[in-house]
Order: sequence, then C-alpha cells, then structure tokens
Amino acid sequence: MTLAGHIFLLLLFPSLTVVHSLHLNLIHKYSIHSPLFPGNLTNSEMAQRLYAGDRARARLLRPSLSGLNYSIEQLRPNLKGDPSSYMVELTIGTPARRKYHLVMDTGSSILWMQCKPCIHCWKQKVPIFDPGKESSSFDPIPCNHTLCDLSKPGWKCVKGRCHYSIKYTEGSSTEGVLASETLGFASDGPEKEFVRNFIFGCTHDSRDFTLSKEHSGILGLNMNRLSLPSQLSRQIGGRFAYCLSLLTNNAHPPSRLKFGDEAVLKGPQVKTIPFVHVPNEMIYYLALSDVSVANRRLRFKPEDFAVRREGRHLKAGFIIDTGSTYTIFSNGGPYERISKAFVEHFKPFKLRRTKYSPFEVCYKVPRKGFKGSLPSMTLHFVGGVDYVVQPTNIVEEMEENTICVAISSLPDMSILGVYQQFNYHFSYNVKEMSLSFAPADCSRIA
Repeated sequence: MTLAGHIFLLLLFPSLTVVHSLHLNLIHKYSIHSPLFPGNLTNSEMAQRLYAGDRARARLLRPSLSGLNYSIEQLRPNLKGDPSSYMVELTIGTPARRKYHLVMDTGSSILWMQCKPCIHCWKQKVPIFDPGKESSSFDPIPCNHTLCDLSKPGWKCVKGRCHYSIKYTEGSSTEGVLASETLGFASDGPEKEFVRNFIFGCTHDSRDFTLSKEHSGILGLNMNRLSLPSQLSRQIGGRFAYCLSLLTNNAHPPSRLKFGDEAVLKGPQVKTIPFVHVPNEMIYYLALSDVSVANRRLRFKPEDFAVRREGRHLKAGFIIDTGSTYTIFSNGGPYERISKAFVEHFKPFKLRRTKYSPFEVCYKVPRKGFKGSLPSMTLHFVGGVDYVVQPTNIVEEMEENTICVAISSLPDMSILGVYQQFNYHFSYNVKEMSLSFAPADCSRIA
C-alpha cells in the first residue's frame, strides 16, 4: 500500500499508529497449515472429533456473567479457514518476541491470553507472555477506564487496576488484569503491522479449559465493548467480513478476513437481516422463523426458535457462530422435525439407512455413487429473507460409501455452524446490529 493509503489510528490514548495492512493468518486446527495438524484424518474421524468439540463449544457460548476514537478506512487480514475452530496468529508486546496462536471466536468478547505470573495455566508450547520482563508497552488500565465495568459480577478494582473474572456454565473460568498493549500482525510487506494501545485481558488464572498447548488464549469478535470490532468501531464502522472455503482433504485455498470499508457487501444477491437484541447478551442471535428441506417448508412458528429467559438462564434462540462446526437444532421439536424431513426426502430412493457416528440420518449408497437428488436446506428469517444451504453443505460423504446429513442436536440451543456457512460471504455490522450475506466462490475471493 502507498503512503497515501496508510491507515491512521487515533486512540483515546495520546498516540498515533500507522497501519499499512493488517493480516490475521487464520488457520483451522486440523488444517495441514496448523500446528495442531493431527495427520490426514478420514471424514469419519474428523467428523467425530469436530462433533465432540461442538458439544464443549455450546457450553462455552453461555457465560454465566451475563469507544476508541481513531480513524481508518479498512483493515484487511488474510484468512485461512477450515471447519470448526480457527486460530489467529499474532504477536504482542514491545519488542515482539514470538508468535502466539489465539482462537478466533465470534461468540467471545475480550481478547485474552495467558500471562505471567500464572497461578493456574494450561501448558502452552510457546513461553507464556511475561509483560513485566518482555514488553515496554504493557500498561494495566485504571479502574476508572471506560472499558473497566466494575458493575459486572466478579470484576473488581485491585490497587487501582481493573481485574476481570469470567466464569462459564460448564465450569471453566479465566481471571486477570485488563491492560493496553501493542498487537502485531503479518502484512503484505516484509514487516509486521501494529495496533497500539489495544485493551486485552492478561490472564493469570485459567481453569478447566480444553484448549491445546498450541493455544495461548482467545480473540473475541462479538458485540461486547471489549471485542476487536467494538474497540475498532470508529475506524472500521463496526464491520468485519469473512468468506470460508469448503475443506478438502485437510487443505484449503486462502480466504480473507476483512475489516472496515472492504467488509461491505454489494450486489443484487446481498441480503441483510438484523441481529436479535437480547439484553446483556453479546453473541449473534438471528430471528429464524422457519426451515425448508428440499424446498418443502416445515411450517415452524417463529416462537419455536425465539430466545427466551427462564429465571437466570436463556433458552432456545438461533445463533451464528464460527466456533461450531455443524449446524445444531434444539431437540424436543425442531431437530426431530427437520431430521424427519430429510428421511422423507431419501425414502423414494430406497437406500439402506445406517448408523455412522456422530450423525443420525445416514445411508449406504451404491459403489458407483448416488444418482438421486441431494436435498438443500433453507433457513427462513423474519422479514422474508432466505438463506439457502446447498446440498454440498448439508450432505457429507463419509467413508465406506456412506452419506450423512451433517446436522446435530442440543437441548435449548440452535446454531448455524461453519460447515453450513461455506461459500457464503458474511459481513457483520456491530454498530448497526445487522448481518449481510451473499453466495460466493470463497476460493476465488482475495
């Protein structure tokens, strides 16, 4: 990018940051590019691992604890994607000593990572960040900072510094101090690009997390004030976008994660729906009203997917999430009716139904291949906007001439997972509380 195209970041703090281009190298945990690459997995092995991860993921989506002033035109990070979890590669501190991998998560708020001194930490491969010895730019924020919310349960002021505590319903927790730091990202040129004075969570106590030794923390992208799109709201307009390519044999073409003006989708195929406002909830709820299988509407009522509160707990609702692999429908009604519709579609083809973990609707197909029609699935949103999931994103070919409908179920929760987001361009607008999408060949989007 030329000097005329430089991006200026004017923060609440009296400093100025110049950004040429910003690249988050985003890698799926089972990609050949991932430090977690387990070797070539069969479709069945991968599906079982991802399915188990979705169960743990769903519990993390419901934590029990229920802007910066600078100008920028765009941020345009590189994105490498596969189903399920995506890792962000970045550096932190001054000087930047090493690369860290964080989980990119549209369901989380704060960017937090493990820091020394560590009371309880999972063992990570790279040395735990030691701000006291490794960085001259580390600066704990005071308790009167606008992003220090002492009204939240568990948050407190200790010796003038803002301390946070986040607990999740399945028992994991993270505690630490909020601080400003310099984040470093890969760029088009030979040097890194930096965002200075970014507020992150320096965790000193993280318990019962299932993250691997390759992970150092989480990068949150939800609507909370501490998330990346919210902290960068004024210069990027609260907008970010991604387009994920379908995984093939642990490999994938590069994709892009875009911020700001480049995240705006244009064209006749673009559709926009609002996020559902749920008080004290910052994850991305959508107003799903009905579902079609193979163009046959199932005639759900909007309240079948509406989020509701029962005491202190949320029930139902439909969420879009990048940390979940397969689309989930709540059982006790929606999942059973949708699964039955898929069974009805395959009935005329007289295929032998089989069990193939982790999916319930599976069939044996002839060795020469299935000659019948595969079903699509359409999500109908309030306001008459439809999202069509193509058959290739619904029916997964397993080993041993077996195909399965790649959806699953959970109590009281429905989620649009990554597998059903492939080859769609998504644009999130945190400021306007909306989601835009359009079909795309994500392998061709730069």
